[in-house]
Amino acid sequence: LTYTIGQQPDLVIFTGDIIDGRPFSELKPDSFMQGFSELIAPLLENDIPWTFTPGNHDDDDSPWERADLLKLYELPGCLTSAAKTFNFTFTVGPTENPNSSSTARLWVLDSGGNNPDPKVLYDTFPSEVVQSYRDLSQAGNLAPSALGLAYFHIPLPEYAGLDPVSGVNGLFEAALKGNKVPFPFNYEPFTSLVRWLGKDKVVGSSKLNSGLFDEMKKQENILATFCGHDHHSDAVFERSGIYLCYGRVSGHTPPIDWEGAGGDLAFRRGARFVNVNFEGKATTWVETMDTSNDCPFEFLQK
Repeated sequence: LTYTIGQQPDLVIFTGDIIDGRPFSELKPDSFMQGFSELIAPLLENDIPWTFTPGNHDDDDSPWERADLLKLYELPGCLTSAAKTFNFTFTVGPTENPNSSSTARLWVLDSGGNNPDPKVLYDTFPSEVVQSYRDLSQAGNLAPSALGLAYFHIPLPEYAGLDPVSGVNGLFEAALKGNKVPFPFNYEPFTSLVRWLGKDKVVGSSKLNSGLFDEMKKQENILATFCGHDHHSDAVFERSGIYLCYGRVSGHTPPIDWEGAGGDLAFRRGARFVNVNFEGKATTWVETMDTSNDCPFEFLQK
């Protein structure tokens, strides 16, 4: 984070799993506030605003409820302190009034936590959130913008089955090393068959499809989405004119490396940057602590 600050970002968006609720099970219900306060301290020292959306571990087996994490928006420096839910939209740009040539609209959404059904894996975006996105996009009462970017934690199912434009989709290899691939596909020649068929292009999404991606296609107001969750992946994909991007894992404690079972990361820890030029285009890349850029610049445009 300190290195990220050195790059002078205008805004930092934390896309979940910032807090691992499991170690806090015996602590006070508001103990997450202290940990998060320490995290954002360097941002405050440099007057860099921030916002946050939760992942599946921020309230995992914790003494607090997911809704309690909304208190984080009360901390200093939060750009979205007025938000009452984890699903909201706002504009950023160089001018006081939003316009269609120099404004970007950001959508920050809650992709949900762990689902009690192991066959489902994770929750997903509630239907009312998808409906709200549709209604806001169609109503014509949103301020104009040149492009839209969406941020959440768990990847959409539509991230799967694609070849990266850049970066790495390392989930299958991590699952293989972590003994998460079911028999017989964890043994040769079946593993090679999986790769040959392209079935290794998996992502850690919910088995429930909220329909959010289809709605984004219809509304044509999202240039790119950004998520986290799959620690061994930092890929940028493209489907139907929408760029589907991972961030870059930055932590040093579990579940950073899938509790150690997934093997070494295929890349250095870092952070994904997005530069918006307000002409319907953006550029994204990854910065690492050793100042070397090991993920090529990708130019995102319709």
